[in-house]
Amino acid sequence: MIRHADISSPASSHDSSVVAPLSPSSWPSRLLNAGRSRLWYCRELRIYRYPLEEAPPLPWPTIFRRNCLDDLRYYERSAKEQQTPDVYRRMAVERRAQGFHLYTFVAGGRLLHYAWLIERQTRGEDGWVNQAYFPPPETAVLFDHFTHPVARGRRLYYQALCRLLHDARDVTRARQAYVTVFGSNSPSRHVIEKVGFQHEASLFKERRLIWSKRYAVSAGGAFPTSLL
Repeated sequence: MIRHADISSPASSHDSSVVAPLSPSSWPSRLLNAGRSRLWYCRELRIYRYPLEEAPPLPWPTIFRRNCLDDLRYYERSAKEQQTPDVYRRMAVERRAQGFHLYTFVAGGRLLHYAWLIERQTRGEDGWVNQAYFPPPETAVLFDHFTHPVARGRRLYYQALCRLLHDARDVTRARQAYVTVFGSNSPSRHVIEKVGFQHEASLFKERRLIWSKRYAVSAGGAFPTSLL
């Protein structure tokens, strides 16, 4: 989401199989669940930090190409949260003009994984929880990772995080790197924590019918935030 350079793409698979039409008897429960998701929820955005004072003790994958916009000709919309190809390619050009770095892995005529790296960010915003946070100086940000459904289970997200961390330190000379993920996205959280990222803070937005609340919880120490 971004200058929303903040949020890792969800890791849930997109089911492209044909689904039978819903029976009329199921409509009330579907409508009730839809209303509940809008009027009664607790959202969490988890913010993770990786220190880069020392070289990360992680593999350095060579399968990814850096800043190769031509690889996006293989981009396809395979999940509902993705942009259409034309929109995403235009956005990628704009991101490159801002100095963001694109990483891609293409095989068999398919874009199997893509990710982005921002060399420095001093403010991150997220409309899902309607809050902003302020990373410390010399912070790089890893964001907008996506693995094609046919390539899930091949550890591409793990490999991409490793590669971007090495580049954040060796190429951009960042002192730390941030990545964010929805609290409900357990698969991505597991990979992020396996790489070695440390939970820095969480931003919350709760709603109970007409009552709503936004707040932040630090994992330890000061963590400046603001409401949007």
